[in-house]
Formats: sequence, structure tokens, C-alpha cells
Amino acid sequence: MLRPRARGTEFSVATLSDYLRKKVLGDELLRNVRVRGEVTNLRDGRGDSLHFALKEGNALLSCVAWADDHRRFPAFKNGAAIVASGKVDTFRERSTYQLQVEHVELTGVGDIHALFEERKRKLAAEGLFDEGRKRRLPPFPFRIGLVSSKHAAGAKDFEKLLRASRPHVAIVWFEATMQGARAPADIVGALGRASARADLDAIVVTRGGGSFEDLFPFSDENVVRAVARASHPVISAVGHTVDQQLSDFAADVHADTPSRAVELIGLETRRIVERVRDGLKRVRFQAARVFERRQERLERATLRSRLGNPASALAPQRQRFEVASEELVAAFGRDVLARRERIGELEKRLVRHDPSLRLAARQRRLEGIVYRLDGATRARSHERAQRVDAVQGRLLPALRGRLDSSGARLSLARARLDGYDPEAILQQGYAIVTLDGAIVRDARQVEVGAAIAARLARGTLSARVEAKEPDGD
Repeated sequence: MLRPRARGTEFSVATLSDYLRKKVLGDELLRNVRVRGEVTNLRDGRGDSLHFALKEGNALLSCVAWADDHRRFPAFKNGAAIVASGKVDTFRERSTYQLQVEHVELTGVGDIHALFEERKRKLAAEGLFDEGRKRRLPPFPFRIGLVSSKHAAGAKDFEKLLRASRPHVAIVWFEATMQGARAPADIVGALGRASARADLDAIVVTRGGGSFEDLFPFSDENVVRAVARASHPVISAVGHTVDQQLSDFAADVHADTPSRAVELIGLETRRIVERVRDGLKRVRFQAARVFERRQERLERATLRSRLGNPASALAPQRQRFEVASEELVAAFGRDVLARRERIGELEKRLVRHDPSLRLAARQRRLEGIVYRLDGATRARSHERAQRVDAVQGRLLPALRGRLDSSGARLSLARARLDGYDPEAILQQGYAIVTLDGAIVRDARQVEVGAAIAARLARGTLSARVEAKEPDGD
């Protein structure tokens, strides 16, 4: 028979939160700690508290400092490497723990922010951030390329606002991963595909907010270069933060938020629509005033008239007035419609003379030339490889013959040399006689009774000379 599992202790949310806080505050080690890390997600500390986080690798520690403490801190910003001293506490409303910082020591600049500044100096020196190379946005856009992820909050906001305020502008999606290790390559690929489309008027790169680390793919050198070489003007609307990424500096226009990017698209179209609306309001106002004045005159004339039935007498005039009013409104409507059609014709003429179409045609011709040149280069390389193979086929046998001949001569010389090897002579039964370490070649070198040594193939004999018989000269 199965027994029911023991039920755990039941807490209310507030009770459990208070219990955990007492546990953390009761730990002696956590009452006074020093934590080393890199500052990130720093928020303005002009109020009562200063909020930031300390980062090391993938680890993140939330920090808070109260006004009495952080006003004494040395100035620092995102990327600074510091040592923060204080105590660990919990934040009941969010069920998180945090470090209440009471003292800060500067130790340097964090790796990611140092890399950011290094890349910024390098790319600025190459001229990628120069204002002179930046292009103006088209005044009457009809098709916008959107580089983002369909799951990104910023992209959703941009699409919703653009469709509401610019319904005539079409959106062409170029999807890419906007965060993580794959993001830079994805963004570069999406920008390349957008640049290849000749029918686009501009490109918007956008995503929602995040930490400095989350947005760092937009400071990748390849992403910045892709933004700078895009064939259409680029609007960068990355995040909801004051921390700009390097792609913002390289873009033709930087928007603080995705909604601000929508406002920048089609400013001239928006101004024309606003002028038309203002004109309509003024015409309607003037028409209403004229109508009121005429109606007042009619009423005064009716009151002064001595006719038995003045309303009947004035009926034709009233009817003509109403017809004239309707004709005036209709004429104004026709005039507005004609002006709209004229604007449409001008926009179509502007599109036909769009230099981007000519540039696209030239780009296609250039790609054809590059393709033919690449084919010729491959053919020439193949021909040269065949010639090298032929030379190698003749050279290798000659080299092998030369090596075989040299090896035979070397073997013969080695055999001759081995014949003069003292060790080989000793193996034949001969001995080497020495006196005080010197080789004895003549019996006259040695006196009778001298101690000599005879080295054999294996070992050495010590002897004393009893007699000598030197050869006659």
C-alpha cells in the first residue's frame, strides 16, 4: 500500500521572503564582503539610489548604493573594473539578492568596454564614422528593408507603428539572430541580402533593449563594416538605452528607439499630408463662416420682408445657396483629388529616375564581368597546374637516379673507411701498445723494464718489457 508523501511546511509569500532575508542577514560572512567585477547596466544616480551590476564572465550581481554612500564614490561608468564593499541583502519585491554597496575602489577598465573603445578608435581612424560619407534618407520611401528577428520586441513595435502611420510603406523582412555568438554573422548576412535588393529605399536595423553585453554584437567589426558599405541608407535603432553601439556611429541615421525610427521615415510625405490636412481644415472653417454669414443675412432679410409668407418667397434663393454650397465643397474635393493625383505622378516619376535602379543594373554587369574573370583565372590556374605536374613527372625520376648513384658511391666510401677503423683491426687479433698514454710505434721508444699497456678488442693488458729487439735502420 502506497503511503502519501509527507507535506512540506506551508508559508505565505511574505513569510518565506522575510525568512530568507533573515537567513542572508544572519550570515556573518555576508555582512562585510568585497566583490571585484566589471560595472555594467549603470543607471543614473542623481536620485536617492544608484543601481548597477557587477559582471564576471556569465555571472551577474545586482548592486544598489544609497545617496549618503554613492555621493562619496569616485566617478565610474560602464566597463570600469572596481572592488565594491558592502553587505548582501535581499529585495523582497522581486525575490532577488543584491549587494548594498558602501564603498567603491577603482581598479581599471573591464575587458568588454576596453575592447569597445579599441574598436571605436580603429574604425573611426578608417573613416567609417565620418559625417561626410553619410547619406540622406529618401523623402518619399515606399519599401523598407527590416533587418531584425521577428521575435524581437523592437521589431514588433517598429512594424506596428509603421503600418499605423505609414500604411503605404511596404516592409521587406531580412531575419537574423540579434543576440549571442551567432548574431554578428547573421546580421552581416541579412545586411548583404538587403543591399542586393535594388527595389528598397532604405534599411532599418532594430531590436529591443538589453544590457551592454546583449547589444555588443552590434559593435562587432564585421557588422559595423556591413552597415557602412550597405547600398541603401541605413537607420540604426538598437535598444532603448543611452549606450550607443558602434553600428550606430556607422549608420547614416541613428534613432534612439524603434518608434523614433518610424518618425524619421518619410518625413516629406508626412509634411505634405499635414499641409493637406491643414488646408482642408482652413477651407472647411472658411466655408462654415461664409455659410453662417449668408444664413444670418437670409434670416435678417426674411424678418424685414413684408411678404405674407417670406419663407416661400426666399425658398428659391435658399435652394440656390444650398446647391452653391454643395458645388463649392465638391469643387474643393475635386481640387484636392487632382493635387493628390499630381503628387502620385511626381512620385512615380521620381521612382523612375531613382539612381539606385541604374546602380543595380551596373552592379549586375559588374558581377557578370567578375564571373567571366573568375572563370578565366580558374582555367589559367588549371593549365599551370598541368604544366607543373608534367615537369614533376620528368624531374622525380631524374632525382631518384641521381640519389641512387650517390648512395652507391657513399656505400663504397663507407666500406673503404671501415677498413681503416682501429676497432676493426683490433677484432682481427691485433693490439695497440701505449706507454704513458702515447702509442708505441718503435721498440726504441721503450726501455727494458718499462710498464706498458696493450689494448685488445676486448679489454686492456698491462705488461713490463723484459727485452727488446729493434729493427735495424
